[in-house]
Amino acid sequence: MKEEDELLRKCGTKNPFTVPEGYFENFSKELMEKLPEKEISLSEPVITTWQRVKPWIYMTAMFCGLMLSVRVFVGRPKQDTPIFTAAEAAEFSDEYIETIMEHSMMDDYTLYQYLTEADTETYN
Repeated sequence: MKEEDELLRKCGTKNPFTVPEGYFENFSKELMEKLPEKEISLSEPVITTWQRVKPWIYMTAMFCGLMLSVRVFVGRPKQDTPIFTAAEAAEFSDEYIETIMEHSMMDDYTLYQYLTEADTETYN
């Protein structure tokens, strides 16, 4: 409080900034006089073929990009090629296969369908 009182005593409370007489009354008139004249054209703007087609092309490109990105992230459809050949599968021991089967969480029916290559749609 002492500092504020001391500043008020030194500087006073009078506003040091002033505005000339009639400044705001003539402000808009003077500003409009200083602006350059703009020609107003009454003719309609010409719309080119590219301006008409551009939104459709952009939308097509967007959907193509979306489809490509979904295909990249989801992946390609699986092919019917086996992971191991018959010779490689014969090398696995029974203990290894039993461990894999325990962790695969397959029931007996699903295992039967897989081993017999049965058509799953026939049984559903």
